[in-house]
Amino acid sequence: MQAIIFANRTGDELAPLNDHYCPARLPVGNKAVIEYTLEDIAKSGITQIKLIISSQAREIEKLLCNGEKWGLEIEYFLSKPQEETRSILKRLALDPDESLLLVRGDIFRSPSISQFIDFSKAFPSDFVQAKMESQNAGMMLLPAALPYLADIDWPFLPHFDSTSVVTLVLHGRSFMLDSFHSYMDANLCLAKNELPTLTPSERSYLSANAQQDFYVGTKTHTGDLTSQNGWGIIGNNCRIEEKVQLKESVVIGNNCLIDKESSIENSLILPNTYVGERLEVKNSILCQDLLINLQHLGIIQIKDQALIGANEIPAKPEGNKTSTITRLFLLIILILSLPLWPLLSVYSSLRNTFNKQSEHSTISDTCIDNLGQTFKAWRWNIPGPISARLPQIYHVLTGRLDLFGDTPEARYATGKDDRRLGVLGPVQLLLDKSAPKEERQLLELEFDADNRASKYLHLVWRALRSQPQTITASHLL
Repeated sequence: MQAIIFANRTGDELAPLNDHYCPARLPVGNKAVIEYTLEDIAKSGITQIKLIISSQAREIEKLLCNGEKWGLEIEYFLSKPQEETRSILKRLALDPDESLLLVRGDIFRSPSISQFIDFSKAFPSDFVQAKMESQNAGMMLLPAALPYLADIDWPFLPHFDSTSVVTLVLHGRSFMLDSFHSYMDANLCLAKNELPTLTPSERSYLSANAQQDFYVGTKTHTGDLTSQNGWGIIGNNCRIEEKVQLKESVVIGNNCLIDKESSIENSLILPNTYVGERLEVKNSILCQDLLINLQHLGIIQIKDQALIGANEIPAKPEGNKTSTITRLFLLIILILSLPLWPLLSVYSSLRNTFNKQSEHSTISDTCIDNLGQTFKAWRWNIPGPISARLPQIYHVLTGRLDLFGDTPEARYATGKDDRRLGVLGPVQLLLDKSAPKEERQLLELEFDADNRASKYLHLVWRALRSQPQTITASHLL
């Protein structure tokens, strides 16, 4: 038997937190939601996994790799965000008679997959509907469940046909992660050890509360926890400065700094977050510069880094820098192209005039360079994406951008701290400006997966042969 895990939710219910984490990547007790599902599947004896991903697909693949950590073999498949299960299965071309486990990897539940599989095998011809806390547990077994595939689509819809199904009530807790309160409850329940068979993996330390402990990760400085009236989970590589007060349930992610004399009460601090001096945080979720107050459901983006913010700004990887020889070659091209610039300007103006367009002969974009600084870069307003970007070669010569890389336009480059940005790339050369965010991400993933040494030449050749377009569904899987 193999398993198909669906981790393709967008997490719009958690906006703007979903800009940082899609539901499958949300940390619960300093471990991503999808990791709990993989652990549960591994315990059932299944080793072959097909993982359906969409939003933040690159980050999910980087987190899980090939699944060796859990003794699994993971094969990744791209889908549209929250695409219907039936549509995805058609493209996978599976054997209709094969026994398959379908499970959502972007909700958080107590371990229960082994129990579900064992029970379902006793009813091979019936659809077994799994429920936990009167909610859809997000798992089914094929081929018996084929008529009911919509039951595992997100968002979950109620199943009314009770005469043709067998219902299995699983014991444990289930969190849909469809609201801030649901996400917060999942973390705090784990911190209180209220989830059957799930215990925080960090080392246990006594607190001033006789019923609850702290669970602390490696390379973390906390001071004396026995004087703290709170309890909870503190991740790896954290520092809790002196005179910090931890009250009630607290979950602090990896790589966090809680500055002196601050107070954290019944709150969740997500990884890589700094909490400033004397700051009081209560009933809130903090994610770098984002503060979500659960009591009032207020969402604030803090601009003052002295209050809260990112604890670190990762450096761009160095591997894709444009070489000196390439820069010299580009300088020659730029100089030789200068006589063509007046002609390109006239052509662009005439083209826009005859096409009755209001655009200017040039387009100015707000961009972000590889040092994180914003700047203006202009290009010709003409169809050819390579010739249109000739003026931007200047920014390669100055070192602000690479020749090849992700698009530097600020509206798309924000948050890509671990990616090199360049003048030419699959998004810049093959998509038009109307392409949605998800299609841009999928095209970048497809390009990353191309291991050919000639992939850049192939990209340029494709750009010369075709006009920018949008990706159709057939490109995704």
